[in-house]
Amino acid sequence: MSANTAGHGKNGSRATVWVRTKPTANFAQDMINLQPDGKTINFHCYRDPKKGIVNNQIVDWSFKVDGVLHNANQEKVFEAVAADVIKAALDGYNGTIMCYGQTGAGKTFTMTGATENYKHRGLIPRALSQLFRDIDSRPDYATNLRVSYIEIYNEMMYDLLATLPESVKAAQMNPLSIAEDEQGVYVKGLQSHLVQNEEEALNLLFEGETNRAIATHTLNKQSSRSHCIFTIIIESRSRVESNAKYTLSKLNFVDLAGSERLGKTQSEGKTKEEALHINKSLSFLEQVVLALADKRREHVPFRQSKLTHFLKDSIGGSCYTRLIANVWGEAAQIEETVSTLRFATRMMSVSVEPAVNIHYNPSIMVKNLEKELILLKRELAMHDTLVNRTQITYDPLTEQQRYEIRQQVRQYLEGRIPEIDVVNLRQIQGVFEAFKDISNQMSKEIEESLRARYTVIDKTDPVAIATAQQAGIPINDAGELVGETDSSGFGVGPAGPGSKLVPSSIINAKKNEQRKGKARERTSPAMKQQISAPQVSKVPTTETPTAQTQLADKEERRDESQILSTASQPKTQTTPRPSTPPGKVEAFEEFKRNEGSEINGILAENKEILSAKKLAYASLAKEINSTKEEMDRSLARLTKLKEEREAEGNALNEDGDIIISETEYLEINRLKDLKTVYKTNFEELKAIKSEVQYCQRLVDQCRQRLIQEFDSWYARSYLNGFQEDNPSSVTTGLGVRNQKVDPMVEDEQEQFDRLQMALLMENPDSAPFYNAQTRTKQRKIYQSATNQYQTGVKRVPGTPTRIIRNQPPTVLEVLY
Repeated sequence: MSANTAGHGKNGSRATVWVRTKPTANFAQDMINLQPDGKTINFHCYRDPKKGIVNNQIVDWSFKVDGVLHNANQEKVFEAVAADVIKAALDGYNGTIMCYGQTGAGKTFTMTGATENYKHRGLIPRALSQLFRDIDSRPDYATNLRVSYIEIYNEMMYDLLATLPESVKAAQMNPLSIAEDEQGVYVKGLQSHLVQNEEEALNLLFEGETNRAIATHTLNKQSSRSHCIFTIIIESRSRVESNAKYTLSKLNFVDLAGSERLGKTQSEGKTKEEALHINKSLSFLEQVVLALADKRREHVPFRQSKLTHFLKDSIGGSCYTRLIANVWGEAAQIEETVSTLRFATRMMSVSVEPAVNIHYNPSIMVKNLEKELILLKRELAMHDTLVNRTQITYDPLTEQQRYEIRQQVRQYLEGRIPEIDVVNLRQIQGVFEAFKDISNQMSKEIEESLRARYTVIDKTDPVAIATAQQAGIPINDAGELVGETDSSGFGVGPAGPGSKLVPSSIINAKKNEQRKGKARERTSPAMKQQISAPQVSKVPTTETPTAQTQLADKEERRDESQILSTASQPKTQTTPRPSTPPGKVEAFEEFKRNEGSEINGILAENKEILSAKKLAYASLAKEINSTKEEMDRSLARLTKLKEEREAEGNALNEDGDIIISETEYLEINRLKDLKTVYKTNFEELKAIKSEVQYCQRLVDQCRQRLIQEFDSWYARSYLNGFQEDNPSSVTTGLGVRNQKVDPMVEDEQEQFDRLQMALLMENPDSAPFYNAQTRTKQRKIYQSATNQYQTGVKRVPGTPTRIIRNQPPTVLEVLY
């Protein structure tokens, strides 16, 4: 790797920082001095006369970073900052790339780029492209990529990909919250989407970009009002090695909201509140950086804000950390530029020790251990065979074997066998377990026998002592017998007649147990039968064609049968032929009147049907366009009514819902009706379009058959069956339809797609980029056209609402 890669060069023990200046025509040459080494920037500021005569303002600053990107294009920025981090991520290293700076300095442009031009794409699209290229060049590894996109707006977290159809329900049920586990920090409820190629990843990126919160102020017309973090999770495992080891790395692209001075941006109202939250979170971020840079600090305040808590394992530590400080080059912004570079130099003091994130799959480890256990058993069996110990097994003891061992132990205790045969470790464990069971059983029998013959008194129980005294037992309050010389025992009452212990009672108990054991030996255990479930074969189902498809197939077969039957009929000459063959145009007209009249009639009939379908298509398309224009006018009126209502102040009912006027209510219902009509007509238009295409194919087939029959008839009638040196009718242009695409059939979107694909042939690598843009725009247009107009969202009064959203990415402009 290059020297910029942490852990592999001179900057390997700390975070690395680059400075990127925003291109401007008013660059302050007299105040900003870029040194030839490409790493040092000197500033000379002028004292502010408004601060009085005594002014201790520092006027000269010098900053040295890892690189200065002055008037650099997007490709140079990516190669200098992110290329080596992307390569290291595939090897299992974590990486974080952040853009920090003043509002309007170009952070979002650096991170995501402009969508109008493929060459202006930012770090994230270029990183995705390089990742998939590197994955294709590593066939020995199986790699999975998951992406997520989160926004932190006013200390609230939002999933920018929650607008996807498969994520809406999950986003409503699972609110986002930050949690930690043994693998690091993660967000509960944040969905990670699996991507298979570059186009899918870019589609998710552009989807998230359209959902970001933006606003306008004096320094930036499209200012990001939130911190956005695009995360790529890379899981890679070897296809060659069959072990449980795999690497799991994480790439974070952090687009921080710009710091603002309210005096310059002149923000008010909601924009001012957003600026206060942005400056507060950036202040907490700076405190975290200072704590990480100070090695004497034991506590780092990560939990002060959602931003710092999320980046707990992404700044310093075992993660590659890169910072791009975006600055203005104008004299009016010199104070903010110096402040940004001061933060950048503090970031350079953060220590970094990257490490590969190796994990082990538990299920694969269990399988490998099972295989190893089987091999060890086989090796032991081979060893026992060589030393004549074939009867030894190393499997767990069965119930029958445990019973036999227990019987041997009883026989050994009774003296019927001199010793117990022990051949392996499991049998030794079984013998000890049998001794333990027999000992416990004998203890219980003895205790039960004593309780049956004697009265046992617990000295610690006063109730038992009092009961014994009342029964006439000579015992004192301490639980001792009167006259007992040793107070350590327990007293028993006077023995009754016949209470003397029979010496053979224990032996009798043992004999009874032996008889029971022999009876159990004679009883054979029931055999276990395994009933295998019958296999049920699934019968594949065939999909039946729809009625419309059957009708179209019947019509096509009827037309083809008519053409073929006409072609198979014998041709008879009704008029004598001249010695000199006529021109093909005159012969073609004669053929259509005589022999080819039936095919020509079918062709004319199909042309009439096609013309009728095209007229219906044009009429319905015109009606749909007028409905769309009326919907736009209705939506404009609704927007105007809503702005007037919000300017006067929203009136709320008891439930907190917004009260609207009757005019606005009627306009909403009218817009709903227009959308219903629009959807119905649009579906009908698609059906008519398919019918037009089908009729056009029938016309082309009939025309082609007519020309083929004419060529055969012309050669047979005038050329005596010889077609040498006779050009076909197609080459002479006779009966050929104009191949120009009918604009009535091909709509504007299809024309755009066709022209765009022709332009993309110049740069094939840009196809995923533009395809993802087009899909995102189409999805947004469809959602805006089909969603019902919302007068307001139910919410608790006083909570901020995010109503300002970015527009969908622009698509490649094509002039035609």
